[in-house]
Amino acid sequence: MSKMASLVAGAALVLASAGFAYADDSVAGAWKMTVGVNGAPCSLTFTANESGTSGAIAAGPDCPSGLNAVSTWKMSGASMELYAGSGDLVAWLKPKDGVYLGTRLSDGRKLALSR
Repeated sequence: MSKMASLVAGAALVLASAGFAYADDSVAGAWKMTVGVNGAPCSLTFTANESGTSGAIAAGPDCPSGLNAVSTWKMSGASMELYAGSGDLVAWLKPKDGVYLGTRLSDGRKLALSR
């Protein structure tokens, strides 16, 4: 393999690794979930697994009981999926201007997930 090919392969590996690190940093941490137009925000803490593309969710004491059912998250491309402890899909959120927006599947209420 030529030096140029080795440099290109090395650069690609570094960029791919940086992408995984960015995914972990962009989702892990504190979030506020709002349900409905006038809903009070609920505190959620996202932790990431080793891949940075999924992990656990811990609900804060300010969360209504319905949101306590959300226990894991998973990225699907740029979209985020939220799951209950049973493994059922609770919501599918799409990114827009630094916020994830979507609809709760059980009742069709709008969700917003922001920092």
